[in-house]
Amino acid sequence: MAKVAPYLVQDLQDEGLKIAMGVYPGVSYINKFGHNPAVASGGTEEIWDGSAAYVFPATALMVKLSQTTDQVAMRGETVEIQGLDANYAAVTQDVVLANPTTTPVVLGTALIRVNRMVLKSAVVADQPIRLHNSAENQDYSVILVPDQQTEQAIYTIPAGVTAYMTQYYAAHLPTTGQTFTSLNIKVLARDNGNSYAPMLKHELGLAPDGSSLHEFHPYPKFLEKTDIYLVANTVGAAADVVGGFDLILVDN
Repeated sequence: MAKVAPYLVQDLQDEGLKIAMGVYPGVSYINKFGHNPAVASGGTEEIWDGSAAYVFPATALMVKLSQTTDQVAMRGETVEIQGLDANYAAVTQDVVLANPTTTPVVLGTALIRVNRMVLKSAVVADQPIRLHNSAENQDYSVILVPDQQTEQAIYTIPAGVTAYMTQYYAAHLPTTGQTFTSLNIKVLARDNGNSYAPMLKHELGLAPDGSSLHEFHPYPKFLEKTDIYLVANTVGAAADVVGGFDLILVDN
């Protein structure tokens, strides 16, 4: 297939496509999506594959990677971890699983935040792969079977970057017995650069088996070092919830 000539790229009307193609220097994007299969009734939980309330560490405590149960075929396979170091600078590192895979591997750079993990392998994981603290009693990111990457509607803006949210969405997946009386989805943001508490940015409600998407016009702005995440609150029954958001990232 022939490449698109540069002068034709400039004439494209789809600005999102231009950003994805790298037409604008210093401008990129990220699509964040998460899944929490069992938000507890009466509770509030982040939409991520850890299926519990998420813990944001105050220091760089994300230091080890391992698999829940040893998988012989996964020994020596590589996990790409996209995160932020102690100064909130963006760091992408490859970590090779040990033999056995249950043996924790120490990261080259300790992380204060993790934005995504991707399994770079032709082997399909049959056991969860976990990023955790040194004591192995707190998970910060999990690759579930058979996803091959994380599902977490959580993103922290790197130092030196400003983010703009174009839209967010959420849905309740049809699940027998989940006849809740209410299910609320909130967009929260915590500005760590200014040491602010989490702030509500938007919210919507879902009916059983329902879904919703909200597009912003104009786009809300988020500063560097800010945690952006979706939480779900359900009353009357547990809920299987998916959700996500899209960001345009601009270098300062």
